[in-house]
Amino acid sequence: MGAIHRRLSYATLTVFLSWLFLIAMVKAISPEPDYSQTLPGECGEQSLNCAGFGKWSHRTDEAGAIVFGGSMGDARDSVRDWVSERDRSTIVYSDNDTFHVVETTLLLRFEDDLVVHIECSDGLTIIHGYSSSRIGISDLGVNPGRLDSLMSHLDGYGNSGDRC
Repeated sequence: MGAIHRRLSYATLTVFLSWLFLIAMVKAISPEPDYSQTLPGECGEQSLNCAGFGKWSHRTDEAGAIVFGGSMGDARDSVRDWVSERDRSTIVYSDNDTFHVVETTLLLRFEDDLVVHIECSDGLTIIHGYSSSRIGISDLGVNPGRLDSLMSHLDGYGNSGDRC
C-alpha cells in the first residue's frame, strides 16, 4: 500500500510542477502591453483572438461605439463596477479616459487584455472597447463574450442624461 501511495504522490507532484512550469512559460512568452501611452491597434480582419466595438469594431454583436447615458465620470464608475464584479479581473492602468484591464483564466492562467476608452464628442459620452488574448490564434469566443458582457452592463447602468 505504501508503494502505491508514494507513486500517486510522485504523480501528483509531477502534474503540479508541470502545471507551474507551463504557467511560467506562458508568462514569459506573453509580456503585458503598455496601454498607458498608446491605444491598441485594430484587430486583423481574420483575427480570432481579439474583438472590439467602436473604433475597434470586430467580432461583436454591436460594432458601433456605445453612447453612454451619463457623464464621463459616470462611465468610469460603471466600468469600475463591471470589473469589480468579474472574477480574476484587475485594472492595471486607468486615467480620465482609458482603462487597461487584465483578466486571467482560471486553470492555465492565460492573461487577456481589455481596453476601454471613453471620450466626449458633441456633448455625448462615447465608449469604445477592445479585448484580446496575448497568445494563440483563437480565443474560443471569450473576447467577444467579454465585450458583450461589458456592453450589456453599460447599457443597463443608469441614465442620468448628464452630458459629458
